[in-house]
Amino acid sequence: MKKFILLIAVLFVGMTAFAQRTISSDTVFKSNTVNFASMQDAKTVQAVVTAIGDSTAGTLALYGSLDGTNWTFLNYLNGTLGVASPKASLTGADLNQVTMSSGLVASWNINLSNDKFIYHRITAVGAATNDSTLVSIKWSK
Repeated sequence: MKKFILLIAVLFVGMTAFAQRTISSDTVFKSNTVNFASMQDAKTVQAVVTAIGDSTAGTLALYGSLDGTNWTFLNYLNGTLGVASPKASLTGADLNQVTMSSGLVASWNINLSNDKFIYHRITAVGAATNDSTLVSIKWSK
């Protein structure tokens, strides 16, 4: 009976965690900008980058919004709003952009107690003329 209850508990936790994840993918072509779908009440965001063309270049950045329409570029430099990683890939004036490279797995952990935004989204900006990069976004509450 204990094993049965434990099995039910594990299945419930697994199904709950799976239900809270959303995945979206898009291709960043040349120097184009791709705004991924907005995420409501996201706590963790992960991006996986795969080269499908000659090269992979550009940046990923996290934006926040109160209404899902007006977006603000988030600064994670001081860790108040959250943490972006990997640190070796951080760029930009405030170290708040992640440089895309093939095989990159980037993540943002959002500090919900300090972050006033309801919606978040990842924006990818390509940087090369022959660039063609698949970016997949996964997030959870």
